[in-house]
Amino acid sequence: MLWLGASAALLAQSGSLTYDRTEEVTVSGTILHVVSLAAPDGAVAVHLDFKTSDGMLNVHVAPAMFIGQENFWFFADDRLEIVGVKTFIDGNNAFIARSLKKDGKTLTLRGADGKPAWKPATEGVDGCGVAHALLPRGTEL
Repeated sequence: MLWLGASAALLAQSGSLTYDRTEEVTVSGTILHVVSLAAPDGAVAVHLDFKTSDGMLNVHVAPAMFIGQENFWFFADDRLEIVGVKTFIDGNNAFIARSLKKDGKTLTLRGADGKPAWKPATEGVDGCGVAHALLPRGTEL
């Protein structure tokens, strides 16, 4: 059994995570690293090490397949505006993204109800939609 620590913004319920839009904030900054995490089933999760004026964020984005299907991509040094919730997962600070804006184009990751836009609409182990092994990131909010 996997135990996930979470804030009020991201609660463990019946083995899944719930995104709470009432806790949303918007952050702007620059991508330092694009981090890909593979799951045993071959799915790949995308996370971002993201630098803001307030410090570093570990942004949990979405499955790589969904991002590609939406004709979106990320590179180090890209400037983004991200809407999401700050939380705490497996002993690390995290930021679960709902939408990302780059060069005037928006990638919507979650609907108005907070549910993932990808299919199947699963949260994975940490809100990114993929059941990969947890990786301690050690980033600070």
